[in-house]
Amino acid sequence: MKIILASQSPRRKDILESLGVSFEVEASCTDEYFDPTLPLDKALKNVAYQKAKAIFDQHPDACVIGADTIVAFEGKLYGKPKDLEEARMFLESFSGKIQQVMTGICILYKDKKYCHVDVTDVVFRPLSDQEISDYLQHFNVLDKAGAYGIQDSDFVTEIRGSYTNVVGLGKESMEKMLKEIGGLE
Repeated sequence: MKIILASQSPRRKDILESLGVSFEVEASCTDEYFDPTLPLDKALKNVAYQKAKAIFDQHPDACVIGADTIVAFEGKLYGKPKDLEEARMFLESFSGKIQQVMTGICILYKDKKYCHVDVTDVVFRPLSDQEISDYLQHFNVLDKAGAYGIQDSDFVTEIRGSYTNVVGLGKESMEKMLKEIGGLE
């Protein structure tokens, strides 16, 4: 079975590799539409589906994996920040609080569609302005939902749920979904 990860994310690639899966990477260049009229989990699954479908249309015999990660906090959604100023605002908002990291996963294979959303609570300790400035200066935050990477932050005090979900792809969910379609022994 040919498996394609429809994502450029090196973190998603690493997580999939850790499962021992042989796959190719082909970035999905689709205009992602997050439908605000849908319940959050359905809208997130839909974005993951859009990413997978764009690649599946080109490779209909392959098993294609699409994913999208967002942060939900106090009724708002936080994707990738548009600039460092917005990234600073994100981190200031999360300081000392709990947010939810949500990753929608969609696998398309033959005539089947498997979709799932992982949700992980992430707790931040209070951050000073200087800590935020230092973090923004030393790490690439513009390619990460919520403007932080769990793997390079020392301000997360607790994770309730899947660590790899916060990185960008829930390993446990991926393993289960791939087993269901026969992509893992």
